[in-house]
Amino acid sequence: MTSAGRTRDPEQRIHDIGRAAAELIAEAGVGALTHRAVAARAGVAVGTTTRYFATIDDLRRHALEYLAASVESDLDEIRRDLAGAPDPIAYLATATAAGFEDRGAVLAECSLAYAGLFEEDLRELSLRWFTGLTEILSPYFGKVRSEVLAMCLDGAGINTALTGTAPTTARLEAVIRAISTMPDEDTTA
Repeated sequence: MTSAGRTRDPEQRIHDIGRAAAELIAEAGVGALTHRAVAARAGVAVGTTTRYFATIDDLRRHALEYLAASVESDLDEIRRDLAGAPDPIAYLATATAAGFEDRGAVLAECSLAYAGLFEEDLRELSLRWFTGLTEILSPYFGKVRSEVLAMCLDGAGINTALTGTAPTTARLEAVIRAISTMPDEDTTA
């Protein structure tokens, strides 16, 4: 018999461990990730984390995949809401500003992006936000402008994480409108 609030469901435990590890990464960076810290956060025994994730690298990868799944959810929301927006630029500025208000989410996305800088096998996870956002924006802004917008919003996210201050909706809208008027052709070729 299990105590109230505890589960023996392996999938739920794996989910809880992934969530806890992702939260630790977002709050304190990858260096804070230990089996003991994750177990404490998830409310499980250390042996439970090592049963499912033998190495810290396995646990880290799972946490980053958890963060990437959150990015996919955010991208789905943007895709859905942008389709019904009367002004895609105003919507994108408002949604971005709202997203920057969630410091935990900003730190999580920056942590995910950072992971791919030094580890090739994590690069695809790290680029999921950029490639997904570019794909979503392309029908509205064109491919090149969408890439520039995604780069700009990535930079704004990093700056928000570093300074703790997000750009205003008005500033974001001005930047997005300016980028939307640039030529949509690749002049680097």
